[in-house]
Amino acid sequence: MSTRQRIGKRKQQDITRKRGDERREQLLQASYDLLCERPVEDISFRDIAEKAGIPEGSAYHFFANRFDIFSALAKKLSDLFIDAHRRPVPVARRRDWKALAEYLVDVGVRVYRENPPARQLLIGGKTPPEVKQSDRLNDRSVGIVMYEVFSRHFELPDTAEMRDAFYYFIEITDLVLTLSMIEHGSITAPMIREAKRAGTGYLSHYLGCTSDSSLRGTK
Repeated sequence: MSTRQRIGKRKQQDITRKRGDERREQLLQASYDLLCERPVEDISFRDIAEKAGIPEGSAYHFFANRFDIFSALAKKLSDLFIDAHRRPVPVARRRDWKALAEYLVDVGVRVYRENPPARQLLIGGKTPPEVKQSDRLNDRSVGIVMYEVFSRHFELPDTAEMRDAFYYFIEITDLVLTLSMIEHGSITAPMIREAKRAGTGYLSHYLGCTSDSSLRGTK
């Protein structure tokens, strides 16, 4: 009897957890959809709850405030960058380390252009500080993936300093793209070129001596 009760209780907990996960995803999707429609500063917690079809009081069980939701969404958006960077690199875009670095910038720009919420939350001029701080932690994970991509094609030092270099590469290039959003309201071609110049200029301090002879996996 007691065993049956425990099994029943566990099943109910699983159902409750599943329902909670579904509602959490509904709130994240609602915030994504709203960011496609209006500026981040015009979106309230109530707006997100209403868009998700969840009572505001119930929504507070999953997120403390709108910044909490936006930070969680920023993490999901960062996963899009990770997935994009893990795709095979065309041979022509890895003929040398600068070509590969510029390719990674292009990959990031493509994700930004395909996802308006990413532009708002990650490189928007009005990104809430709470979200930006959270996103810097996400950039660390993206930087590690970039290091792994480079390591597949070039001989790189296996050091924390080298991994950090790719994190700083992201921060530098994103800063230029942020300026593009602030000044032009979009990611422009000239600012993409500036982002590449800034990023490769920084990486040259670490990779400037990396020659074609150390290129690997190009076949």
